[in-house]
Amino acid sequence: MRKVKFILLSAFTIVFMATCFAVAAEAEKTQPSAQPSTPVAAPATAAANVTPPASEGPAKPPEQAVLVPASPTTEVYNYNPVGKPDPFTPFIVIETTDKKKIEKAKVERKDPLSIFPLQRADTDRYRVVGIAGDEDHRVAIVEDAAKKFYPLFKGTRIGLRNGRVVEILNDSVIVEEYEGKKANRVILKLRRN
Repeated sequence: MRKVKFILLSAFTIVFMATCFAVAAEAEKTQPSAQPSTPVAAPATAAANVTPPASEGPAKPPEQAVLVPASPTTEVYNYNPVGKPDPFTPFIVIETTDKKKIEKAKVERKDPLSIFPLQRADTDRYRVVGIAGDEDHRVAIVEDAAKKFYPLFKGTRIGLRNGRVVEILNDSVIVEEYEGKKANRVILKLRRN
């Protein structure tokens, strides 16, 4: 019952508002224009002010003044941008750097940080906290110094020296790191609490 009352009240409100707008629009059309027109009289002649003699025939009506609307003044708008923000400037300004600056930054930093979190620290810094799976497909979970956990699969890259997980055993993970052409094996033991 409340829904029906609400719907009827809403419908009556909409009809009332539409009627008010229609009446306002009609009233605006019927009102005289905002700029009053100035009466301009036609040039008067001396004969117009003189009444004709009765012998000349029927009397002519006197000439009426003709109303000519005043010409609307056209206002010219000039935009002055002083003290106003430019609407076309971007909110975020991106600074571009020259290629020379980028190359200089690369030379100054010998070991750039990788975008991969497992290649940002040395292999010995990671702690193996779990190993799961069977002999064919094993997964190891390692923890870094920031207490974040990462999965290791066979072939996953880890460490600063381009290390790669070679094998995952029941209790350890074997990582092979390369220094030049020589391969070093690093064994990460499973730490049990």
